[in-house]
Amino acid sequence: MHVYGILTVCFLLALPAALAAQSYRSTVNDGNEQYHEKKFDDALQKYEAAAVTEPERPESYFNSGNASYRAFNNPEGATDPKMIERALKEYERAGMRFRDREKIAGTLYNAGNVFLAAAEKGGDNPALQQATGGEEGDLRKEGYRQAIEMYKKSLKLDPSDADARYNLTYAKKKLEELEQQQQNQDKNQDQKQQQKQDKQDKQQDQQNQDKNKQEEQQKQDKQDQQQQQQQNQKDDQQQEKAKPEEQQQPQQQEQQMSKQQAEQILRALQREEKELQKKKRQQQGRRVNVEKDW
Repeated sequence: MHVYGILTVCFLLALPAALAAQSYRSTVNDGNEQYHEKKFDDALQKYEAAAVTEPERPESYFNSGNASYRAFNNPEGATDPKMIERALKEYERAGMRFRDREKIAGTLYNAGNVFLAAAEKGGDNPALQQATGGEEGDLRKEGYRQAIEMYKKSLKLDPSDADARYNLTYAKKKLEELEQQQQNQDKNQDQKQQQKQDKQDKQQDQQNQDKNKQEEQQKQDKQDQQQQQQQNQKDDQQQEKAKPEEQQQPQQQEQQMSKQQAEQILRALQREEKELQKKKRQQQGRRVNVEKDW
């Protein structure tokens, strides 16, 4: 009795598990149909529902990662950067639950493809923002680096995977090209910056030269002005010094004119005196008729 009871109990416990497994498989299959029809949002809802019924089974997470990757990398639809982060999380959950080396390798390979797609598209994607600081060029390089790491890990588990080996070579090449391109851009930027700096230095030198010339000209003008002022002062002094001489010259001339006039007058007086004396002598020598006094 105890055995049957135990069997009965076991049967009763196995029945819900079987029903849950059937529901899980059915839901996953429904999601797969939506996936093949490229209805990735609908497929994701089915995979999420399946994961709720059996959270330890890896298929729903693996397929959810594939649907998220396709939703991001779908050429026919809008690109949603958030799907990158979701795809990587789903692959991580699946990888933690798989026990088969090939399936784990396949999960790592798919994760590498997600990073590769992120690097190819560039722009903003949350999966790489924290690691790179947000620069687009750094985001792309980080995407290639992460893809290379995923392919390497996948090949360690499954060295025969030709697709993983090809993608590894491709990612390495793209990373080298991007790094070379950025080096060229940095070099060109440095050259432009140097040219800009040289131009600024040249302009500064010209400004300094102009300033020096202006200062020299101002200094020369000031010296000329001072010299002119000194010359004017000297001329003024000479003029002041010359004024008494000029004033004395007329006085001397006046004095000289008065002396000449005095001499002329004196000579004239002397002549008159001589004439007068001569007349007196003549008068004394002449006989005077005396009239008879009758």
